[in-house]
Amino acid sequence: MAAALAAAKFATWPWQHWAAAQPDALALTEGERWWNWDDVAREVERYAAGLVAQGVKPDHLVAIVAPNSIQLVWLLLAVMRVGARSVGLNPKSSPPELAAQLRRLDCDFLWTPAPISEISARYSAIELRTSDAALPIDIDWQPERPLTLTLTSGSTGAPKAVVHAARTHLASAQGLLTQMDYQTDDCWLLSLPLFHISGMAILWRWLYRGARLRVADAGTLNRALLQVTHASLVPTQLQRLLAAHPDECVDGRSDSASETATPGFALPEFALKEVLLGGAMIPVSLTEQAEQAGIRCWCGYGMTEMASTVTAKRADGRAGVGMLLPHRELTIRDGEIYVRGETLALGYYRQRHIEPLSAQAWFATKDLAHWEAGELVIHGRADNMFISGGENVQPESIEQVLLAHPEVTQAIVLPIADPEYGQRPVALIQTKTATTPLSEPFTQALKAYMAAQVTAFRRPVHYLKLPEHLSGGGIKISRRKLADWLAHQPLD
Repeated sequence: MAAALAAAKFATWPWQHWAAAQPDALALTEGERWWNWDDVAREVERYAAGLVAQGVKPDHLVAIVAPNSIQLVWLLLAVMRVGARSVGLNPKSSPPELAAQLRRLDCDFLWTPAPISEISARYSAIELRTSDAALPIDIDWQPERPLTLTLTSGSTGAPKAVVHAARTHLASAQGLLTQMDYQTDDCWLLSLPLFHISGMAILWRWLYRGARLRVADAGTLNRALLQVTHASLVPTQLQRLLAAHPDECVDGRSDSASETATPGFALPEFALKEVLLGGAMIPVSLTEQAEQAGIRCWCGYGMTEMASTVTAKRADGRAGVGMLLPHRELTIRDGEIYVRGETLALGYYRQRHIEPLSAQAWFATKDLAHWEAGELVIHGRADNMFISGGENVQPESIEQVLLAHPEVTQAIVLPIADPEYGQRPVALIQTKTATTPLSEPFTQALKAYMAAQVTAFRRPVHYLKLPEHLSGGGIKISRRKLADWLAHQPLD
């Protein structure tokens, strides 16, 4: 019921609601340009009219292959406004991967900032353009209407297209914001890609709160982090920020606060104060460093099917990922997490139809966990587990130990075939120093460290440098792609 109230807060589209409630309040920014809520509402109408003029109709599916940009934000809002649906694809995917995804989706239109060889010509391309023509846009605000498709990570197989409505997105936003302090005068950085549920969740927190959103590309991310109060980051991004700006993040303001912006507005002064971390095991040393810099760090557990975060807490060095947020339900059966609630997706998009996630009331996540002192403790994915010498090995538990080492910033453990044990673990790691390959003294020291921490069958038999081209392309690292890479590496 409370989650229904999250959607009931709006009698019309959220941007129209805020345009009526606080038309002059700053809402959206990219670089030195700002738009207030009245600007946002008017621009969405103009872009929506531009889509209608190109033949986009209710329930059409618009596929988007693009990195974050202000244009992408306008497009997503305009697609919603005309009652159509959008699905984002990772622009770093290869042309064959994109072609396969587009075939499965059977989209009506495609939008990319620039044509993609061998793909764009096969689909009806649309342009992002405005129109001032008085074209009828008859779709009213309907919280239950399917609006967004988000592909799952596909780390162990073909990704699925998860369908969410405004209601599920708003329930997700409201639940998290009972914990995180994001007010109308605050600014959240769109720091994660909108083709991922974590990026989409940022957009809906902004729409729910009526606060401020800053859009930045990857090249200006560190600078933009000095111009906001909130950000969603993976651990590597936070580490790079602290290393690049050790002083500017501490109880101060960035130099950019004195820059001029849209005529009539002065850029407000911001200091980063809260960060939501996700996407990987989080090193305790990293969150401690951030907290010393005045940045409150939050961690949690979430998934695409639940519109992002399910549990959350202030990072405290303990293994748990927090308590259940409002509008979510969670139970554990035989060690596996099952979820349901107001944030649960409408279903999977298959052959132009939306099919239920499960025949059961509860959705089986394949994540393994237990409750400890009121917190959820994640063991890992059931489909990541392997057997070594007759023993079950959960790679995430080994990764957690590796990340406790002061020099390790990222770790992924994968199995390799072994004639005696069946399978043995191999560790792919990223360190504070960029040596490639890992030095022999460091490798030996790491082996000694692990020998003191874990039993023999859980100790990696090889340590390799995590390949850079597979470590920074998204929120989650694809274990499948890393396994393919590992299969071609010479191991002694």
